[in-house]
Amino acid sequence: MNILQKTVGFLLFLSLGMFSARAQEIKGKVTDDAGIPVIGAGVLVKGTGNGTITDMDGNYAIAAVKGDVLAFTSIGYATQEIEVGGAKVIDIVLKTDNLMLEETVVVGYGTQKKVNLTGAVSVVDSEQLANRQSSTLGGMLQGTMPNVNITFSSGRAGTDATVNIRGVTSIASSTGPLILVDGVEMSMSDVNPNDVESISVLKDASAAAVYGSRAAFGVILITTKGASKGKTSVTYNGKFSFGDVTTSTDFETRGYYHAFITDMFGRTYQGQQMTSYTKEDYHELWLRRNDKVEDPSRPWVVETENGEYKYYANFDWYNFLFDNTRPTHDHNLSVQGGTDKVKYFISGN
Repeated sequence: MNILQKTVGFLLFLSLGMFSARAQEIKGKVTDDAGIPVIGAGVLVKGTGNGTITDMDGNYAIAAVKGDVLAFTSIGYATQEIEVGGAKVIDIVLKTDNLMLEETVVVGYGTQKKVNLTGAVSVVDSEQLANRQSSTLGGMLQGTMPNVNITFSSGRAGTDATVNIRGVTSIASSTGPLILVDGVEMSMSDVNPNDVESISVLKDASAAAVYGSRAAFGVILITTKGASKGKTSVTYNGKFSFGDVTTSTDFETRGYYHAFITDMFGRTYQGQQMTSYTKEDYHELWLRRNDKVEDPSRPWVVETENGEYKYYANFDWYNFLFDNTRPTHDHNLSVQGGTDKVKYFISGN
């Protein structure tokens, strides 16, 4: 039994020694088409669990034997395989895989296939916003993304847009999505629409796994334009437009009908009329119902015997105080340029 154990041990030692004699350390560097090191690229001896990744300079080192096949992989690049021969240094240039880039979406700290996220992620780029007639980013985004509802509570300048993703968020509150501009939470009304490079909307509640509970109602990621190297360039664009009302303003403004309808509703719902007009007052209003301008024979302001003034005017106060069309000026100016050491981008709206 001892002789058999010694024989098996010797053969095992001999086989390990032969393997060690054949194994060698393969070193090299992994770069892309532009010669830039590819960090974190996977290097694997195909068919085994022996693998490593490249360092910050794209360098790697792995043990392999002659005849082994090394597979080099990285996200966004086509997989490349090479058989180990007599060379101990193997440098690899990975080619960009455009199809893989189009089908891969970065989500938080990982990646998922685009086909799995089609219904959950919407992207709007600057070209889609270029020809939209609105002075605010919220107005430009209206109607550009499905299941993203953007409304304004009023037409007052500076009013924040209310954003709702995938319907009602809560019956107890009006919590909206998390809005991040270059990674900083802020309002869309503070962003110059001309500075926007792209907008991504994460519509599903799983965004909370990355951005926290605040993102349970969706996330809007706004990326602004950055500086680029080159000669100083100044860009200006401006527009002048008119805004019109979206509802009918053909109101009843004649004095007689205005007062009569008001008093009719008052008597119906409150049991008394809203104005202090008497039958004699309504008669005077009726006489002036079609006056466009004041007729001297029936003045619009009458003083009674006891010194009281009666107002019988037929003046269209609504259209006198309000304009249906409103002008809007929008001006954008940007300056950019730079060198290898300093790049700048300055803009104003």
